[in-house]
Amino acid sequence: MSTTPPPSDSIAGALLGTAVGDALGMPVEGLSHANVRTYYKGIKEYRDDDQRGDLGAGQWTDDTQMTFALVRALTDHPASPDAWPAAVADEYVALRPEARRWGETTTTAVDRLADGTPPAEAGVPDRPTDGAAMRAAPLGVWWAARDLDREAAFEAIRPVLAVTHRHPAALAAGWGQAVAVHTLLGWTPDAFDRAAFWERLVDATAWAEGRLDGDDRVSGRLEALADHLDAFPLNLGDACDGVGIRADEAWPFACAMVARRAHLLENTLLSGINVGGDADTTGAMMGAMLGALHGWSAFPDEWGEGLEAFDRLEAEARALAGALS
Repeated sequence: MSTTPPPSDSIAGALLGTAVGDALGMPVEGLSHANVRTYYKGIKEYRDDDQRGDLGAGQWTDDTQMTFALVRALTDHPASPDAWPAAVADEYVALRPEARRWGETTTTAVDRLADGTPPAEAGVPDRPTDGAAMRAAPLGVWWAARDLDREAAFEAIRPVLAVTHRHPAALAAGWGQAVAVHTLLGWTPDAFDRAAFWERLVDATAWAEGRLDGDDRVSGRLEALADHLDAFPLNLGDACDGVGIRADEAWPFACAMVARRAHLLENTLLSGINVGGDADTTGAMMGAMLGALHGWSAFPDEWGEGLEAFDRLEAEARALAGALS
C-alpha cells in the first residue's frame, strides 16, 4: 500500500533542480573559491566553461545524465525494486558513448557493466566519492511516495547506489541524500526545521554506516558541521576539509548550505556553487534538496528556459511522478 505521493511540482523540483544546480556549477567545477571570483566574478547565471571549453551555458554533466538514467529506470519499474539494478545498469551502459566528465569510479564501474559484470559486482569499492549521493534524489522521491519503513527503503535503495559505488562512505552519503529529499518533499519553506533536519541526517547516516562496515566519516562530518551552520563563511578548512569529490566533503557541505538558508532558493544555491570545488555536484545535490522543499514553480523562469534539453527532462520528471501516483 502506498501513501499519497508528493505533489508533482515538488517531485519536478527535486529532479529538475538537480539539473539546474549541475548546469550552474558546471563551468567552475574544480576551481577554488578565489578563482571562481577572479575569473567568473561569481556565478549568477548559466555560463560557458571557459576553462575546458567542452560545454556551453546551460549544459549539464554526468550528475544529470546519471540522475535521469535512474529516473527512467524507476519510471519503467516503479513497484519492482528487485528489477532496478539491472534496469539502471542498462541505462548507464547506454549512456557510455556520450559520457560527460564521468569520474574514474563511475567510468570503471560502467565499463565493467558493459563487459558483462553483474550489477551487484560492478561498483568500485575503494574510493569514497560523492557519486552515489549525486544521483540519489529519484530514490528519495520514490521512497516519499511509498508506505515503507526505513529498513525496507534502505534495502531497496542501497543495491541501486552500489551498481557504481560500493564504498561504505559513498553509500552512506547516497542514502543520506535520499533521506534529505524524502524529508524535504514533506515540508514547506515556512515549516523548515533546521535542527530536526540536521538531526535526521546525522541519525540516518550513522544508522546506515552501522549496517555497512562501521565507517563513520559521513555522520562524523555532519556532527563536526553542526556548530558551524551559522558561520559566515562556512568554515570549510576545519569543518569540511574543502569541497572535493569525497563523499564526506561534498555532500555534508551541500546539506550545510541548504540548512543555513533553506528559505532562500536562488541565494543558497548560488552561494554554495560559488565556493568552488566540486561545484557541479554540490550544485546538483543542493538543487535537488531545495527543489524538493520549494517546488519547481519557485525556480526562476530563465533557469528552465536556458537549461539544456529542458522539455525532455521535465517530461521524464513528470512521467516518474505519474508512475508513482
